[in-house]
Amino acid sequence: MGLEMVKSITVLLAAYNGERYLPLQLETLQQQDDPAFTVLMQDDGSTDSTPAILAQTVSRDSRFRLAKESGRHFGAKGNFMSLIRQSEGDYTALCDQDDEWLPCKLSRCRAALEAAEARWGESTPLLVHSDAQLVDGDGQPLQDSFFRHQGWDPAAVTLPRLIVQNNVTGGTLMMNAALRNLVAKHGNADTMHMHDWFIALTAAAFGHVVFVDEPLEKYRQHGVNVMGASRATLWQRGLKALSAWKKGKARIALTYTHTRAFRDAYGDALPQKARLVIDRYLSTESRWKPLRVAAVFRGGYTMQSRITRIGQIIFG
Repeated sequence: MGLEMVKSITVLLAAYNGERYLPLQLETLQQQDDPAFTVLMQDDGSTDSTPAILAQTVSRDSRFRLAKESGRHFGAKGNFMSLIRQSEGDYTALCDQDDEWLPCKLSRCRAALEAAEARWGESTPLLVHSDAQLVDGDGQPLQDSFFRHQGWDPAAVTLPRLIVQNNVTGGTLMMNAALRNLVAKHGNADTMHMHDWFIALTAAAFGHVVFVDEPLEKYRQHGVNVMGASRATLWQRGLKALSAWKKGKARIALTYTHTRAFRDAYGDALPQKARLVIDRYLSTESRWKPLRVAAVFRGGYTMQSRITRIGQIIFG
């Protein structure tokens, strides 16, 4: 297949005070084996050497360029949403500044997305995402599989499952133009909880989510982004979470507030089937707890591990 037949990939890199890990991530991007990608980078108003690192990369590699709103401060969600609205590639991948991509990441995601489009059509909103290795701040291995460590279910790609628990990590996803255009038009960083969850729900509501069961990046755990992905086992973390009543209740409450915000973001544009799934879940919120929990499980709105499903029963 000639290069002219290969669809373009735009990688969106959101950066903020990332001087410690950003150079290594940029190196892994330059080492990608995919034949047709560019990288659109946007600094979020950093106070360290991040802008200089990005500018130096642009000067040395024509595949890299700065986004038009670089230097403004949006926050992580806002920065990615700004980048998504500027993306023009056939496929769009998100990139965090502190991870390390394996050389085949883009090409493997491209292959999965091309297969999905062959199955469902290019006009169908489609998302592919992958597993990841976990490493610590120094790049030392923590876990071979983020999915197994989190207790996530690779089969949880449908709207009811994703409503109550997201398993799409932003830095692992790639989406086609149909999905990107929906997210760009309807996504609002001020009302969504996280951009990757919003994108995942959009794909599940309007099209399909595909999981690549292979770790394609090293997901770095450090400082403020640890999010429980440590050396502790799922059951150790789960039992600790079950003892935190307020946090458990808040986690269940979040599924309702985020789902309601998602429904409001799309309004009448939601497909009828997706709207029904969403409205059925939201209708459970005001029910007496035993009836609410029963309706949630009966409707298939189940979290992805045994310990988190126990949490749904206790805190739901």
